[in-house]
Amino acid sequence: MRLREQFKWLLFPGINLHARLRYRILPHYFGPALPGTSRLVLDAGCGNGMLSYQSFQRGNCVLGISIKPDEISKACKLYHEHLHLPPDRIEFREWNIYDLEKLNLTFDEIICTEVLEHLSRDREVIAMFHRILKPAGVLHLCCPNAEHPDNQETHLDKKEAGGHFRSGYTVSELRNILESVGFRVGKIRGLGGPIRQAINRNLIRIQQRAGFLPGFVLFLLTWPLILFDSPRPKMPYSIYIQGQKGK
Repeated sequence: MRLREQFKWLLFPGINLHARLRYRILPHYFGPALPGTSRLVLDAGCGNGMLSYQSFQRGNCVLGISIKPDEISKACKLYHEHLHLPPDRIEFREWNIYDLEKLNLTFDEIICTEVLEHLSRDREVIAMFHRILKPAGVLHLCCPNAEHPDNQETHLDKKEAGGHFRSGYTVSELRNILESVGFRVGKIRGLGGPIRQAINRNLIRIQQRAGFLPGFVLFLLTWPLILFDSPRPKMPYSIYIQGQKGK
């Protein structure tokens, strides 16, 4: 692995503190492939593939999809070319989430994090997830908390051109959507407390104004403070909720 790629991997999955928290916490809820079994997992809106990788590490075969060709290209380069992971076990495809049923595949689990808020037809997508999950399959859904002040200030993209179509969801809204299409709601957890939120807000601001390096310096300086953040915040930045399909 070249020096630049080694440095990127050392920082993986990046310096966004909310992404790092999802990378650390959400895999605890992923199912593993037991010896002698094969499980297929979909990462719908895979981004840099960090959760695809975590599911792969648990013995699953994973398909990560994104509508963004650059994300797929970077994921293939990282996982296949630099880490030499087998493409038949962890695959990345450019694919529209609305066209998932055209894959003609069913899945044991679906991971969908920080994606649903970008979509106008959110209920349609959740219903499709339910159809393409195998019996007893699990949906891992994580979205911004609509009650959080930072998310309420998000500029909305009603043309569905890449930004947030909505500011997020409340727990009751997510529960309603899941139950309305047949899911039974399982685990629910809030992610991201006030210390993490404040530092990440400044990290984004500095990177937008001055670039990556100043943001990286702030990341290094403030990293110890994250240890004091609340693991179960009263006003979380994001909400993780689990949808379980019946047998």
